[in-house]
Amino acid sequence: MRVRGERGYVLLEALVALLIFSLGLLGMIGFQAASTRIATDSRFRTEAAILADELISKMSVDKRAVVVSEYAYKSPGGGGAAAHAWFTQRVTNGSKLPNPKAEVVVESGKAIDTFVVTVTIEWDLPNSGGSGVAADRKKLEHGVYVTQAMLF
Repeated sequence: MRVRGERGYVLLEALVALLIFSLGLLGMIGFQAASTRIATDSRFRTEAAILADELISKMSVDKRAVVVSEYAYKSPGGGGAAAHAWFTQRVTNGSKLPNPKAEVVVESGKAIDTFVVTVTIEWDLPNSGGSGVAADRKKLEHGVYVTQAMLF
């Protein structure tokens, strides 16, 4: 009788070990997904920072008399020709930002011939479309990069 009562114990240990291993594996898959999402967001933020710095550099070497008229911009409505060309060529066609939008606000500074420039670049995060309740929540997910500089 004693031998018969111990049958199946090794099988039960193996099933419990398999369950623990499976839970650990699922946790690692979850960490990998989160890591991929963070890396993608970081890549888009870096690209947006480079694009904004490029525009501000162009503005800093341009004539102060045309900065407001040429660079004030809001997509998709438009604005200045120089900012529109930057948005079309560099942001829309030259970058990998998904569904980008940009806004460039140029305000006069307190000192003569100075301007405060605010560049805002927005984009949609990948896999944020679809249908259903989860998709409605995901539609709100987008990346934003804002930088401000003073031109003098």
